[in-house]
Amino acid sequence: MTIKILFLTDDREDYLADSLLHGIRQLTGVELIDYPRKECLYQAKAHHSSETLRGNGFTLYGLLEEPKKESFRGQIWSRLEEGYFDAVIFSNIWRQWGLALQWKSLLGKQTLILLDGDDDERHYPNSGSRHRLFGFGTAMRGLLGQSTTHIFKREWTKRTRFNPNSVQMHKTSFAIPEEKILSKPLHKQNTFPTHIVDEEVADRVGGQTSYAFKLEPLYRTNLAAARFGITCRRGGWECLRHYEIAAAGTIPCFRNLKQKPKQCAPHGLKDGYNCIAYLNADDLLARIEILSPEQEVAMQHEALHWARNNSTRQRALEVLQQTGLILNS
Repeated sequence: MTIKILFLTDDREDYLADSLLHGIRQLTGVELIDYPRKECLYQAKAHHSSETLRGNGFTLYGLLEEPKKESFRGQIWSRLEEGYFDAVIFSNIWRQWGLALQWKSLLGKQTLILLDGDDDERHYPNSGSRHRLFGFGTAMRGLLGQSTTHIFKREWTKRTRFNPNSVQMHKTSFAIPEEKILSKPLHKQNTFPTHIVDEEVADRVGGQTSYAFKLEPLYRTNLAAARFGITCRRGGWECLRHYEIAAAGTIPCFRNLKQKPKQCAPHGLKDGYNCIAYLNADDLLARIEILSPEQEVAMQHEALHWARNNSTRQRALEVLQQTGLILNS
């Protein structure tokens, strides 16, 4: 039986939504219509759009081929009225709430998946502008209260105060394509890569905090040749760089990881097991100094295992299982 999914996109990159869309494309037995077509994810657009995307479009973009049977992206309204789709996914509820309201009468016949992949810690619709326009949850209460409605949120902290609606909330995170994950760690030539996002560490070891590579293969090769990769909280706790480091068979070193709220992405990183959680440059360099070769190799392999558990395909399976669209295997 084929699962029919309408994936409502927008015209900007979104690591959470785009990695999920990429992952669903990897699954058999799913008919996915991305509407409108998410151009930056497809190979034909890769050389035109990469430099305008965040992170130069590395890792996630320009990978998809259009299915052999090209998706029919017309008559969306009428197909929603007919109950054609098994599920509708909104790529970002904070940006697409107007469309959800417009189509509210059409969205009760299928599973509704609302993605919240921004750095915003608030729980939709808990914002002053929404409340001033519509009151406290009244405009979306019907949709949010449905048993078939699910919100997937990555930046989930103590500030994520729940609204009165009985919406089902799930934690989630970014993901990385399987083709970008190494089968095993490569020979390590350097202690750190060229690109180091932590300014204090970069000053100590001679790294570059700005984008160091214009070509993705050079970036990935440099990362895979390093023993340790540096990452940290930026706009939010989640970052595609966590996954890029681990997928390169390099040990992620995450500044202040132990301060991350449990429900907040990324999930599954464990200090001393598949990453190093450090406080400052002195702490990091001291931790590295006492790490045995055997411990280092073991952590490299565990980092790769963590990356595989966070592939786009795996994330798509998780979302479809948690929403009851497919059974747990």
